Amino acid sequence: MDALILAAGDGTRLSPLTRDKPKVMIPIYGVPILERALYVLKNVGVNRVVIVIGYKGEVIQKHFRSKWNGMRIIYKKTNWFEDGILKSAIKGKDVIKDRFIFLCGDTIPEEKSLKLALEKKGDMVISVRNSKGDSVVANVLKNGRVSNIGMRKGMKKFNKTVAGISVNDPFFFDAIEACIKKNIFDRPDAIQLMIKKGYKVNSFDISNDTLLEIDNFEDLKKAKKVIFKNSVRDRIKYPGIFKKLFNFPISIPLTKLLVKTRLTPNHITFISLLFFIIGGVLFSQKYFIIGGIICYFGAMFDAADGKVSRLKFKNSGYGKFIDSVYDRLSELSVVIGLTFGIYFLVGNPLIFLLGLGGIFLIVGRFYIKGLYCECMKVSILDVQIKKKNKLSRITELSNRDLNFFIVLLSCVFGYPIIGLSYMVFSAFLAFSVSISQKLQILRTL
Repeated sequence: MDALILAAGDGTRLSPLTRDKPKVMIPIYGVPILERALYVLKNVGVNRVVIVIGYKGEVIQKHFRSKWNGMRIIYKKTNWFEDGILKSAIKGKDVIKDRFIFLCGDTIPEEKSLKLALEKKGDMVISVRNSKGDSVVANVLKNGRVSNIGMRKGMKKFNKTVAGISVNDPFFFDAIEACIKKNIFDRPDAIQLMIKKGYKVNSFDISNDTLLEIDNFEDLKKAKKVIFKNSVRDRIKYPGIFKKLFNFPISIPLTKLLVKTRLTPNHITFISLLFFIIGGVLFSQKYFIIGGIICYFGAMFDAADGKVSRLKFKNSGYGKFIDSVYDRLSELSVVIGLTFGIYFLVGNPLIFLLGLGGIFLIVGRFYIKGLYCECMKVSILDVQIKKKNKLSRITELSNRDLNFFIVLLSCVFGYPIIGLSYMVFSAFLAFSVSISQKLQILRTL
């Protein structure tokens, strides 16, 4: 599928950010606005994009070149200072011959709503919402069909406002050409012409921040807020009380700090592991309180790496594997460190039995996962048990953040044996539930 993106404007309302680059290349958490839109387009099935460039267009060409992330990129130049939106849009006519997505380059659509738009029938499907700021409005019937569209100041009857994204058949280019011949250069006029000629113009609702249009600093601030919120929500849809009280107050500000740096998610994961190793060494030397604090900071770095990964689109199979391995190594560091530290404190060799049990369960769970993947002939990265049951709810007690928080509390109050015991207990829960879930699946084969 094709997409047509208009990215020729100079973005004067976002100056001085646009002195050396077009508006669409302003980064949000290190990723340009246009690149964020391209990720969404790729995920909905777009494999070729026509980008109309103008002001500082060479910056866009240098960044994306002729192929980006498997998508073919075609550039069309326009006079950004004189040409209106329709004169820019018509540049795609000689390339695009089938149904395509149209959007402005300063727009970041939501994947879910765009997929719904692609499922709708009609010669054109436009995005509508309820917004006081949109200058283009429309009258939408109960069945979703658009009966009239135009500028707010010229429309007496309307019930929706119109945003800058749509799904179109190539007939749209004919309407654009007809408008240009009459020296009419506004997109609503071309859509209204299609309605008058009997083409079916349908609509899809993008209310509730499902489309981000970045035209000024207030829009940019809002976009950053929504994107950050979504990065947390996508990973943790229903955070428990513990995360709200003891995780988010630390991990979220930490993420906002780390995302501004050049550190990759893998770097952050490695830093997290270093915290746990240092904490484990301190435990073994009987510095329980400072070891507990350092380990909990390691847990916060571990919570931040995934958020940074989603914010910067740095997800990868390699990263997921490294994160999984480092998680087990961090748990082992804590268990081993606590085992030796508590033994040196009390001198009871039975402590080693408890520690060895924890090591067996942590390593065994990882080993079981590998055996399961071998039996199912799937990648270890693809294993996700999504079905909720009583057993899976029990594993909430083995949450890593909760583990390290209890370790911290036990060390602060002078009972590190409680922290070690809980680590072993949570490892037992995770190990047992993991085996149970996988056996249930294998028995159905």
